[in-house]
Amino acid sequence: MNEYGEIIELKSSNAVVKVKRNSACGHCGACSKGTLPDEMLLTVPNPLHGEVGDHVELELASGQVLKASAIAYLIPLLALILGVAAGYILGDKFSFNQELSACLLGLLFTILSFFGIRAMEPQFRKGHQFTPQVIQVIKLEKKGENEDGE
Repeated sequence: MNEYGEIIELKSSNAVVKVKRNSACGHCGACSKGTLPDEMLLTVPNPLHGEVGDHVELELASGQVLKASAIAYLIPLLALILGVAAGYILGDKFSFNQELSACLLGLLFTILSFFGIRAMEPQFRKGHQFTPQVIQVIKLEKKGENEDGE
């Protein structure tokens, strides 16, 4: 998945890139929001040494998008199913209302899975495996400059 954006700030070896949010992008909060609802700010490694004002092409491999989606959606779903199953079993074993205990444990396990994913977020950020990579810096000619650089 490729996106295009503009570098608006440099932070040591990283660049803050303003990207227009596309329709495939959800509002999950994984990125910082920009000043407009249809833009987002991403802090990405800057190995190509882009400068403020440069436009860049960002890439996130399809496999990484699938892995991130699996983490965000499948883990909570599995936690919900496990919680519901545990609730039915424990409700029967301890003579509680099975539906109520299944509902409560399903909800509890789902909430705990979100906290677990959030707790692992620093490890995901540290490895940069789910961070888009700058693959091209597009230098725009500044107004007032001609081809001779005068």
